[in-house]
Amino acid sequence: MNEDWSAGYVVETGYTYGAYPELNPVRSAFPLLLKGLRPPKIETACELGFGQGCSAAVHAATQADIDWWGCDFAPAQAVFARDLVAASGAKAHFTDDAFDEFAERPGLPEFDFVALHGVWSWVNDAAREKIVAFLRRKLKPGGLVYISYNTQPGWAMAGPLRHLMKRHAETLGAPGLGPAANLDAALLTMQRFFAEDPVYSRLNPAVIDRLEGLLKQDRAYMVHEYMNRDWHPMWFADVEARLSGAKLSFATSAYMPDQVEELNVSPGMAGFLRELPDPSLRETFRDFAVQAQFRRDYWLRGLSPLAVADQRRALRDQRVVMARPAGQPLEKARGTFAEVALGGPLYDAILETLGDGQPRPIGELEAAAPAGTAFAQLTTALALLMAQGVVASAQGAESAARGAGTARALNLELARRAAEATNLGFLASPVTGGAITVQRFHQLFWLARERDGGGPAEWAAFAARTLAEQGQALLAGGAPLQGDAAQAALQAQAVAFADTVLPWWRGLGIA
Repeated sequence: MNEDWSAGYVVETGYTYGAYPELNPVRSAFPLLLKGLRPPKIETACELGFGQGCSAAVHAATQADIDWWGCDFAPAQAVFARDLVAASGAKAHFTDDAFDEFAERPGLPEFDFVALHGVWSWVNDAAREKIVAFLRRKLKPGGLVYISYNTQPGWAMAGPLRHLMKRHAETLGAPGLGPAANLDAALLTMQRFFAEDPVYSRLNPAVIDRLEGLLKQDRAYMVHEYMNRDWHPMWFADVEARLSGAKLSFATSAYMPDQVEELNVSPGMAGFLRELPDPSLRETFRDFAVQAQFRRDYWLRGLSPLAVADQRRALRDQRVVMARPAGQPLEKARGTFAEVALGGPLYDAILETLGDGQPRPIGELEAAAPAGTAFAQLTTALALLMAQGVVASAQGAESAARGAGTARALNLELARRAAEATNLGFLASPVTGGAITVQRFHQLFWLARERDGGGPAEWAAFAARTLAEQGQALLAGGAPLQGDAAQAALQAQAVAFADTVLPWWRGLGIA
């Protein structure tokens, strides 16, 4: 590892290829408005430390009205992100600069929105100081920052496991094998160790379940989460103190289940938290109440509270859209304390109004709600549906139309790559301005339809050829299907795709 530029960060293994909803600035307005705060108008945005750049590329392709910038100092990852943007035809500026180099880049604008996913926890104090300096210099007054980070007290159990993994790799690891192989060796040693029933696991029995969970996780993610030289879960108050140097104030959680407190704490605990007069202290106690391990937070450079009438007016103007096929049964919404069954006349009215797949303003849902429905009941129901991935925020119709062409070009590239790999399980929606999670076969069916038209039979045949070229087979019950059985199964999936998925994708601007 070249310490001159990596600063102890793992660069031998690439980051995962996920697209994360909280990084999408379009969805930020709803939770901010729920807290009575004025969301900024976002015209310039950037992501610091964008990993493979999947989210950044999707946002650049779908949000034509936003000037997107970003950096990740791993060159291979910056190249991947730029390749996606080039395929889409969108205008974006992605570099492999370090944070301080990025701040000095000529022509770099001031930003309305800056996002950091996980990076804060995986860099050293000097890098965090550069992040704060960047925000102080480049975030506009009223600007919004999304930052996610490992926090306490939730990492109190896993921290010692991380120490064992890291020490094993440092002392017994072979550099030539790479971080993933050294991580596997460390996990094997840890399994043997805990099988001997040490006092530590007797006093902390949950550590065994935690270790079992680690064994099932994606190794690329684990390398970046656990094997960097620097790894710092931080208390909320410590993060707040550092970000105050950029004049930032905590606004609200970006994680939608956090917007419905009865999911996460008991009524008595909720009352206790409300009585705490200091917001920062309240967040610290809440982290203990929910055993917080990972925070996803919005911070504003200047909190601007709205009058109640202005708050409601702005919420009514917010557009939402179905984020999954209509007709699927609603699952329970689950938090750290409770679960809530979703259903009844209000939910029926919301789903019926959105059932044609077209985005609607919340004011239209209010008009369709059962008589006597309080506005707070409607917004809570929408927050729960968003938490379940049933409904998503949508950008303005004109903005969505301007992003449709570049979104389609990006989706063609993503689907083309999905014919050869399984790690790009998403497509870009110009309606939501973000990514939606999709199945690989659906990507292949869509690609065949976009290229050659046809119907389910032709789409299934294309998927079958693709599998054959990759030496892969369709599985049923763990066994590969061959010949007519495989073709029939693929065609059945293609018919279901045409009947249920395509109508939903039309509403999202994908089909």
